[in-house]
Amino acid sequence: MALKLGRMIVRLGKLLGILRGLRLRLVLLATCGIAPLTLLVGEILDAQRQEELSEARQSVIRLTREAGHRQADLLSNVENLLGILTSIPSVRNHDASICSDILADIFSHEKGLTNIWTARLDGSVSCSDDPAGLQLSMSQRQYFQDALDTGEFVVSNYIVGRLSGRPVLATALPFRSDDRRPDGGGFDGVVFASIDIDWLYHLAGYEVDGTELALVLIDANGTILATKPQRPDLVGKSMPDHSLIQAMLASPEGQGELPDIEGVQRIFAHVSLTGTGAKLALGIDRAAILEEVDQQRLLSFATLLLVAFGSIVIAALAGEFLILRWLDAVREAAARLGRGDLSVRAPLPPGGELRELAGAFNDMADCLEQRERSRIESEARFRDMAEVSSDWFWETGTDHRFTYMSQGIRMIGADSSRFIGKMRQDLATSLQTEEEQAAWVELAATLEARRPFRNFIYRVVGAGGTDHFVASSGKPVFDNDGVFVGYRGVGRDMTDAVETSRAITKAREQAEAANRAKSRFLAVMSHELRTPMTGVLGTIDLLGSTRLSVEQSQWLDIMRISAKTLMKVLNDILDFSKIEADQIKFESIDFPLQQVVDEVVRLFERSALNKGVVLEQMSDGVENRIVRGDPTRLRQVLLNLVGNAVKFTEHGRITIRVVAQSAGKETLSVRFQVQDTGIGIGEAERANLFQSFSQADSTTTRRFGGTGLGLAICKRLVEGMGGKIGLDSRPGGGSTFWFTVPLGIGSVADRSDLARKGVPAPIPRRILLADDNDLNRLLLVSILKRAGHSVVAVENGLAAVEAAGTARFDVVILDLQMPVMGGQEAAARIRAMGKDDDAGTSCGIPLIALTADARPDGAGEDTIDGIAEFDCWLTKPIDSLQLNKAIEECIRKAEKAVHAAIR
Repeated sequence: MALKLGRMIVRLGKLLGILRGLRLRLVLLATCGIAPLTLLVGEILDAQRQEELSEARQSVIRLTREAGHRQADLLSNVENLLGILTSIPSVRNHDASICSDILADIFSHEKGLTNIWTARLDGSVSCSDDPAGLQLSMSQRQYFQDALDTGEFVVSNYIVGRLSGRPVLATALPFRSDDRRPDGGGFDGVVFASIDIDWLYHLAGYEVDGTELALVLIDANGTILATKPQRPDLVGKSMPDHSLIQAMLASPEGQGELPDIEGVQRIFAHVSLTGTGAKLALGIDRAAILEEVDQQRLLSFATLLLVAFGSIVIAALAGEFLILRWLDAVREAAARLGRGDLSVRAPLPPGGELRELAGAFNDMADCLEQRERSRIESEARFRDMAEVSSDWFWETGTDHRFTYMSQGIRMIGADSSRFIGKMRQDLATSLQTEEEQAAWVELAATLEARRPFRNFIYRVVGAGGTDHFVASSGKPVFDNDGVFVGYRGVGRDMTDAVETSRAITKAREQAEAANRAKSRFLAVMSHELRTPMTGVLGTIDLLGSTRLSVEQSQWLDIMRISAKTLMKVLNDILDFSKIEADQIKFESIDFPLQQVVDEVVRLFERSALNKGVVLEQMSDGVENRIVRGDPTRLRQVLLNLVGNAVKFTEHGRITIRVVAQSAGKETLSVRFQVQDTGIGIGEAERANLFQSFSQADSTTTRRFGGTGLGLAICKRLVEGMGGKIGLDSRPGGGSTFWFTVPLGIGSVADRSDLARKGVPAPIPRRILLADDNDLNRLLLVSILKRAGHSVVAVENGLAAVEAAGTARFDVVILDLQMPVMGGQEAAARIRAMGKDDDAGTSCGIPLIALTADARPDGAGEDTIDGIAEFDCWLTKPIDSLQLNKAIEECIRKAEKAVHAAIR
C-alpha cells in the first residue's frame, strides 16, 4: 500500500512539474491552437440553436396572425348569414312557429355557432334554435342596444354564453318587419348569432417541430377567456400582474420569450382579434424546441474535448523531448553562473533557435567572466588611488554616520577610524561663526530632502588640536528598489585655500577702506578748493562788470585765465575720482547733435585764430538731426579732444568731422573725428596715452601743462556711453583722434522746443540764502541783487529755518556744509514746517542745494536723489547765469507740481 502511495506521489510530482514554467506555457500554446476550433464549433452550434429558435418564433407568429385572419373571415360569414336571415319574412315578422324551425335547421348546418335567435325591440326573444332561448331577454345586452342605435352589424366582446356556458362572440344585426310603421322609420327587431371558440382550440392543436402550442385568450381588461392546456379554474379571472398578460395588453401585436400561465418558458406571439377587444397569444415550449439541438451540441463539445486533450498531451511530450530538456540544461548552467561559477557553459543542441540560445548564453557567460576580471582590476586600481590621493572618499548610512573613510583623510593628520560611526557634527569644532551655523542648517535641509550637495566647508580638529577646513561633496545613494541607503562622496583639505581667501578678503576690505578714505579726501579737497574759487571767480566777474582801465582789464584777464585753468585741473581730478568710484550717471534726453558740435567750435575759434590755426568742421547726416543721449558728456569729450588739438598744433588746421550712420530702426552710430597737423605721437607713446596721469612724454607737461587725465576721462566716458575711442598718429605728422557712440533717434517734434531753450529773463524773486562763508555769501547776495532779486542772507541752517518760519520766500538756497545746522537738516525742517502749516508757507518752496563737493553722496548730475528734500543742486564755483537759470527752473517745476495736485 505504501509503495502504491509513493508511486502516486511521484506521478503527481511529475504532473506538477509538467505544469510549471515553460511546460505550462507549451500546454497553453497547444490550448491556444485548439481554442479557435473550439470557438468555431461553438459558433456553428450557437448559429444552429438560434436558427431553430428563429424558425419556431416565425411559426408561432404566422399561426397567431392566421388566427386573427380566421376570426375576421368567420365574422364576415356570420354577417352574411344574418343578412340572409333578415330577408326571410317569417324571421322579419317574428313568426315563432316557423322561424324557430328555420333557425334550428340553419344551426345544424353551420359549424362554429352556438346559438341563433331573434329579439323584438323590447329585448324579448321571438325565435331561437334552442327552445330554452325563448325565455331569455336581450334588453340588458350592450351589443343589442348598440345594434339598434347604429343600425349596423355589431360584434360584442367575448362573453360567457348563458346557454352554452362557454366563451362566445355575440353578433347582432337589426331588421325591419314587412309591416312598416306609419312613420316609415326605426327597426322591428334584431337577429343574433353566437360564435364558439372551438376553432381556436383547433388552431392550437397544430404542432411546430412536433411540439404542441399553448393558447391564452383575454379580453380588453385582461380577463382570461380561454387557455390551452385548459384551465377551467382560471377562466373569468383577471391576472394583470402576469408578464404575459402585461405584454399582451401593452401592444396590439408582438412577440417574446415569456413564461405562460403555468410558468413554462415559451416563445409567444400575440395579436388583437379583429372586431373585438380580445387578444390572442400562442406559444411554444422553448426547451422542447432546443432539446435536440442541445443534445447535439453536448455531443460535439465532448468529442472536441477529447481531441483537445489528446493534442495537448502530444504537444507536451514533444515539447519535453525537443525543447525542455535543452532548456533545463541552460537553466542549470544559469543557476551555477548565478552562484558564482563563471566557468560554466551550456551544451549546444543540434541546431535551430535553441542552439542560438545556448550560444548566446555562453557568450553572456564569457562577457560576465571578462567583466568580473575588469571589476576586480578596477577595484584594485581605485583602492590604490584612494590610498595615495590627497582627497579622500567616504560613505554614510541612512543616519548620516560614516561607514567608510579612505586613507586620504590622513592629509589632515587624522585616522579613518576616528570618523567611522560618527556624524559630521560630532567631528566639527564647537566654536562656529554665524555664517558656518547657517551653512550647517542648509546642509541639514539638503540631507533631509536627500539632494546632492557640493563643497560644504566645515572645520574639524586635526592632529595637535589644530583646526582644518574640510570641503565635502556627496550625492544620495539608493538601492535597486529605490530605497535610500545613505550618501557617498569625496572630501578635500581646504585649509590653505580658506586662509588664502580670508587674506584676500581682508586685503580687499583694506583697499575698499582706502578707496573710501580717498573719496572722503577728494570731497574735502573739493569743498576746500571750490569754496574759495567761488569767491575768486565771482569777484572777477563782478570786477569785469565795473569801469576798468586797459591795464586793469589785462590783469583781470590774466586772473580769469589762471582761475579757469585751475578749475579745469580741479574738475579733471574730481571727474576722474567719480569715474573710479562708478558715480557717473548718463542722461538720455533729446537734443540737436549739430548744436553740440557748433558750441565746441565757437568755444575754440578765437583760441585757434590767435595761434594762426584754421578750425573747421564737416558733417554728414547730422544737420537738423535730433538724437537721444547725454549731450553734456558728449560735449565734454569733444571739448577735451579739440582742446588738445588746439594746444598741440602750432600751425596748419584742425578738422572736426561728424558722420551719422543708421544702426537700426531706433539707433544711430555716430563717428566723431578730430584731425590736427600738430606734433604727432609715436607708436611707443600711444600704448599709454589713455592711461591715467599719462602724456606722450615728460616734456609735454612742462611745455603745454595739464594733468594727463583728460584722455583717460574721455575713454571712460565714451565706453560708458557704449562706444569706442582711438587715434591714428605719427611724430611730426599730426594726429587723428576718433570715437564712436550709439545714439537713439530723437523725436522731430521736440526740435522746436529744443531750439527755444535758453535762459529766460530773470523775474524778481524773494530769496532766502544760507551760507557760512562770508565771502561766498557776500558774492552770492551781490549776484542775486544785480539780477533784481530781494535777498535775506543768514549764516547757518538754524537761522534759515527760523527765517522761513516767519516770512514767505519764493526760493530757499542752502549750503550743504554749515555749522550749527547743515543744509540737509534745515531743508527737512522747512519741509516739515510747511506740512504742519495750514497756509502751506513752506511746504512747496523750491529748495536749491549749494555744494563744493563735485560728487555728493547719492547725488545724480542734475538732482539729488539721496537728498529728497531738494529740487536741484549747484556745484561751486557758481556764476550768475547758472544761478539764475537754476532759480527759474526750480520755480517752474514747483508750479507744475502745484497745478498737478490741484487737478
